[in-house]
Amino acid sequence: MNFPARILILLTLAMPFAAQAESYRVDLIVFLDKAGGGEWGRKPAPPDLRRALELGDAAALKSADITLLPPEQFALASQWQRLQNSKRYQPLIRLSWVQQSPPEDNGPALHLRWGEPLGGDAAGFAPVDGTVALTAGHYLHLDANLAYTQATGDTHVSYRLRENRLMRRDELHHLDSPRLGILARVTKAGN
Repeated sequence: MNFPARILILLTLAMPFAAQAESYRVDLIVFLDKAGGGEWGRKPAPPDLRRALELGDAAALKSADITLLPPEQFALASQWQRLQNSKRYQPLIRLSWVQQSPPEDNGPALHLRWGEPLGGDAAGFAPVDGTVALTAGHYLHLDANLAYTQATGDTHVSYRLRENRLMRRDELHHLDSPRLGILARVTKAGN
């Protein structure tokens, strides 16, 4: 058998494996720690949105193989309720999505915003603004880059949550900074 024929056979045998791409479901909550401290705020800066997809852009989400799930399918409802009942924490954003074949790196990120745009030296910023992205190399990772911006007199300060966390499937993970936190679970889609 000649070399091109061997390559063709190998490619034909590999096709079913390539077609069986993994899909993952992500459920996450972004929350504010009202008693948080221990970090000095910084001057507000715009989030890096180069790879960000807007949650309302159905065509971009579809082309990235991301499907947002309706609120009634949110799987962290009990955690959301506990945060709502807490005096210390304020749940802000809850989101569920299914992502087909997350890339190893530099893949699409979802742009998360909460609250009305601010004014003054933080004009155009939302109180919570930034991105989250699921990547899958040897392991799953959740890459979070969010900022919480608040008024302090006539100016504003921002507090960052910047973390790239290894995500074990089917486990609830907590990412945090002194002001913002994320609860997230990644499961194999269909489980």
